[in-house]
Amino acid sequence: MKPLFPFPLAGFPALGGDLSGRARFFGLGEVRLAVLSLLSEEPRNGYQLMKELASRLGPLYRASSGTVYPVLKQMEKEGLVECRLEDGRRLYRLTRAGRKLLGTEGAAIRSIWSRAEETEDLGRQIGPHSLAVAGPLNELYAAAMRAARWAAGNPDREDRVRGILRGASAALNGLMAKEKP
Repeated sequence: MKPLFPFPLAGFPALGGDLSGRARFFGLGEVRLAVLSLLSEEPRNGYQLMKELASRLGPLYRASSGTVYPVLKQMEKEGLVECRLEDGRRLYRLTRAGRKLLGTEGAAIRSIWSRAEETEDLGRQIGPHSLAVAGPLNELYAAAMRAARWAAGNPDREDRVRGILRGASAALNGLMAKEKP
């Protein structure tokens, strides 16, 4: 997945970022659950699944054929989906076993789509206007994470770190309040 932003998004909860700065939306096995969930709504071909994933996940995740088709093949092998040729296209449908698996994984699927909504909100907040402050924001985030590790378990240090971060937030909000008409 090509990064959307020129700065690391490590640790942003909605993105499940890792320490190298790569943003990952899906955890282990979650693409498969998302595909099963979409197929529970209606039969689809691989291209339709990729389009629907893109629609629901916005610009922060792009499903590729290298992700979707292997998942579909594996699920077909496992008997979770079946494939039929319709109008020259391979249309995938859930089997009874696929519906049964969906029933047992309801909480995980709800979590995926809930996170997708959070990511969509984050995508609206982060845009070209964000690039002007991306470097300093990343520096602040990295410093805050180092300070959190330094302060961990020491209530006085934790209070000091929280106070500094709240002060930075208040200063920014105050700056904008001065400019309101």
